[in-house]
Amino acid sequence: MIFPCFTLLILLIDTLSKSPSKAFSSKRCQNEIGPTANTIKRSMSKPGREQVGGPVWDPVQQIYVGGKIPENEEVKALLDSSDGSLRLFGYGSLCWNPGTGALARPGVVGRLGRAKGYKRCWAQRSTDHRGNPKFPGIVCTLLEDKEVHTIRALASDNVKEVEKPTMTEGVIYWIPPELVSLCLEELDFREKGGYARETISVVEDETGDTHKALLYRGTPDSPAFWNRVMLDLPLAAAIMSVSEGPSGKNDFYLNSLDEFLTSTHTIDAENDDTTELARMTRHFQQNNSLYFLYGSGSNQHNQLMLDRPNNAACLVNGEDAHEKKEIVLCTDRDGDGERAKQIYAGGGHSALLTENGKLYLWGWNDDGQCGPNNTEEKKESISPMPTIKHLDGISVDSAALGFSHTLVIEKETKTLFAFGNSERGQVDGSLSKSVPVPVTPDFLKNEKVLAIAAGLFHSAAITCEGELVTFGCGRFGQSLSSTKSDGQVWVGRWKPEDGVPLVSVACGRRHTIVVDSAGRIWTFGENKYGQLGRSFEGKFDPIPGIVDSSELKYPEGSHVSVDCGWSHSLVCAHTKDGGLETFGWGRNDKGQLGTGSHSSSEPFPKRLFANRQLSFVSCGSEFTIAIEAESNRILGCGWNEHGNIATGNQDDHLELTETQGTNVYGPPGLHDGDLRVAAGGAHFFATRIG
Repeated sequence: MIFPCFTLLILLIDTLSKSPSKAFSSKRCQNEIGPTANTIKRSMSKPGREQVGGPVWDPVQQIYVGGKIPENEEVKALLDSSDGSLRLFGYGSLCWNPGTGALARPGVVGRLGRAKGYKRCWAQRSTDHRGNPKFPGIVCTLLEDKEVHTIRALASDNVKEVEKPTMTEGVIYWIPPELVSLCLEELDFREKGGYARETISVVEDETGDTHKALLYRGTPDSPAFWNRVMLDLPLAAAIMSVSEGPSGKNDFYLNSLDEFLTSTHTIDAENDDTTELARMTRHFQQNNSLYFLYGSGSNQHNQLMLDRPNNAACLVNGEDAHEKKEIVLCTDRDGDGERAKQIYAGGGHSALLTENGKLYLWGWNDDGQCGPNNTEEKKESISPMPTIKHLDGISVDSAALGFSHTLVIEKETKTLFAFGNSERGQVDGSLSKSVPVPVTPDFLKNEKVLAIAAGLFHSAAITCEGELVTFGCGRFGQSLSSTKSDGQVWVGRWKPEDGVPLVSVACGRRHTIVVDSAGRIWTFGENKYGQLGRSFEGKFDPIPGIVDSSELKYPEGSHVSVDCGWSHSLVCAHTKDGGLETFGWGRNDKGQLGTGSHSSSEPFPKRLFANRQLSFVSCGSEFTIAIEAESNRILGCGWNEHGNIATGNQDDHLELTETQGTNVYGPPGLHDGDLRVAAGGAHFFATRIG
């Protein structure tokens, strides 16, 4: 007879808690039924290592596939020593969901017991049960005490040695000889997601007897092992609160195991994270909306939100990520949550904009560039991680983040608001240390704004009439000089003499680029590194001039956009067939343009990345981040002092190089969402948008 899942779980817990000395025969929940064996078989004499003739790790599905079970001497010896019968230790789903296969047959006996010297750790990716390859879930594994200490010591120096062996609660199954082969075959399939066979010592709760038992576990050298989530419980809980796979929701697995353990054992909370993870997961589901991001580079101002307890993100020197890391933006729950529309990166702050106009800012906020009341909560809270507030009172259509200031366009009125550092007048045209409350500059009141850009110390906006307005520092001609106050603040307006309206704008450190509706590219400002892309006499040009279009050869009808680093410039031509052609010029001594050469600069437009099919490009300060079209691989080139192009080191790269670290996953509902990247001063991050 097959009981429904909930009934089976209650009966199983009730039996064990009321009479732990009694053996129980196991049944299986219907929603856990998976394919039967014979398709995939796996056994490893050395955990985490593929054997000749054995299974092979599939990096796409993230499971082992194919192969024949090789002879395992330890398991063979275990079988021989017990007349062919077998003891098996279950510590995860086998505690509450032994299945409908061999373990449910008459003759199989289960008793409560413990594994000595092992800790239950939630550190195993699950792509075939509680998640999928596009957003893995998390299931538990057992690690030896020394393995746990080693992993923790990689992140923090303040790790104490275990004084006494950890005792992990679970179920010891006794399997009669006639069912051993079938049982192993089924478990080899069930645990194909990166697990290996081992033998361990277990102790029965009732008798205190010690036995040798078979164990399936994911070891630290398994491709599916996920040490970050083991070190960062709030991250693990965030993932488990939303992940779902072929066997059901991840939180059901977690909560079922927690209910089993708390009903049958006295749990040592210090050595078992299950109950705390269940609490955190429930809190997220009841109180928060979560956005899953991935980033690398400097976290000096927590612009990557990787300032985790005990350096759980394993940052270099506690500050820099040299490869892509998992990031969670935690916000107050608002209905069923909103999808991300766009992301932005500034000098030391970051932002995410939702489809409904909520702008979340975090990171460096010394000058109010994250707005009022937008910083992380400081009050005591039971929340697993800080909650970020959205910019209050403004429904945002688009945003631009400068070095230490922020610009936004209000969704309904198209009014420009600015806040943050205004020492050069880049917020409202007046000199002020900081403007933490969003304001509209007097010279833009009652005007609708189409596009905005923020440089280091100057700002630019294009009105709905197609006119360019710049304000802030104009020392190098980067701001139009029609008006000047106190010798420092430039406020100016400009439109091409032929009346063609302007449509988009980008700001570098000391230069500005504008595109008009005819597709012409205009530049002005400093030209020390050729960042204006045209010839003229002098070190800078405060008057907009056209970049030679003969060098910008892209298909007719392409949609043209521009982007700037501090001293390099890019033009992206989005073709009618969905392609992307990129042209660039300016500073290149760090590889900012990805040409592969050591030239200090490229003074005129040059076709870039012609050997790659790209879908998106973003300029950082002195580096560039791109997305490869078909593979969705994230690539980077240029300056890399803080690991900001995520290549696993601090070496600059002259050509686009594949980033390292975690994959960029999309949670349920966004598995196939468009991938976006945003590059800032010394960091970048990525996410999937609706």
